[in-house]
Amino acid sequence: MGRPGTGQRIAARRWDPAGGSQAGVTLRSAFSAEPSAAAAVAAVAAELGDAADLFLAFVTAGYDLAEAAVALTDWVGERVIACTSAGGIDSGGFRREGMVVVALSGPDVQVVTIPVLPVSDLDRAWEVADGRLRAAVDAVPHQRQSRAGFALMLVDGLSLREERVAEQVTARLDGIPLIGGSAGDDLRFRQTAVLVDGRFVQDAASVTIVTTSAAFRRFRVQHHTAGDDVLVVTAATPQLRLVHTLNGRPAVEEYARLVGIPVDHLSPVVFSMHPLVLRAGGGSWIRSISGVEPDGSLRFLCTADLGAVLRLGRAQDARLALESTFDDLRSELGEVTGALVFDCILRRLEFEETAVAGELGRLLAERSVVGFSTYGEQYDGVHVNQTMVGIAFGR
Repeated sequence: MGRPGTGQRIAARRWDPAGGSQAGVTLRSAFSAEPSAAAAVAAVAAELGDAADLFLAFVTAGYDLAEAAVALTDWVGERVIACTSAGGIDSGGFRREGMVVVALSGPDVQVVTIPVLPVSDLDRAWEVADGRLRAAVDAVPHQRQSRAGFALMLVDGLSLREERVAEQVTARLDGIPLIGGSAGDDLRFRQTAVLVDGRFVQDAASVTIVTTSAAFRRFRVQHHTAGDDVLVVTAATPQLRLVHTLNGRPAVEEYARLVGIPVDHLSPVVFSMHPLVLRAGGGSWIRSISGVEPDGSLRFLCTADLGAVLRLGRAQDARLALESTFDDLRSELGEVTGALVFDCILRRLEFEETAVAGELGRLLAERSVVGFSTYGEQYDGVHVNQTMVGIAFGR
């Protein structure tokens, strides 16, 4: 794919601190399983119209990305951000295939999107993006002791660069909260891409700053806690997210031993049921496995540094974790009108394996939760796995 231009996108509305905040931000979603990208975009466009301040499109593997890019930009121009996905979340719950599009609207919403590319050479990327991002940050006003905006990041999920991108973007946001999602491709692990200047491209990220006087809260949900079984990373190639040995033994053998499953039975579903947890910075962060290498190494979806002390995750009640999170959000916001989320694909795999995906999908739909299934999530400067990160909106 050729390198696109480096323009920025600005919505037409201006921020008005006196108006509209009681109306809040609204989220509408549409889904299409039409086989062609153009037909899928036409179907969601017919349902959503073109009046929103920001559109977010999540495109599963199998669609022609060039066709999808043309159809999306012909529909709403520069008001759309998009990436490839491992599925979507909309009013129908979890979607394994097709295209999910979210329309975000508010009486005082302003949107600026800055491309960051190539993420494989961030020094070069910031030569273009740094000034534009800092200018967008400076334009976000302060409101009630905090910034009146939030940032959304979409990033190539096979770039192996999410940690550095999230860290460097967060350093430039000056306190604006960030959530991010790594683009997916239905566990094919072949090509993930982000929409930049009218084209889906690899080796790229987009950072979108949304300014609003409406109430919102950022949140993070995971339902695995650190168990008692310890695995120390004793040999690794962190830049490739490879762990060669755990506790001094071949990584795949030691992991399989603690999980109690033969090596040849390991699969994405097993990895989703038994993630590893890192304790750091006063919290716990999930480090998930994506596959087994021929030499017995484990490939992770996050960096696992040499010497890292990981613990085998212990699953808690996923429904209870979600309900507790939304109870807390209601206590802060008064009323939750909806939430935009980036949710790890391994969570959905686990929910499907334990036969609760339908129930949890309905729970999310009842709370107007929309978003997509990712290859990783960013929460400020931290890249994590098997986590849901989101922005909840209230009145």
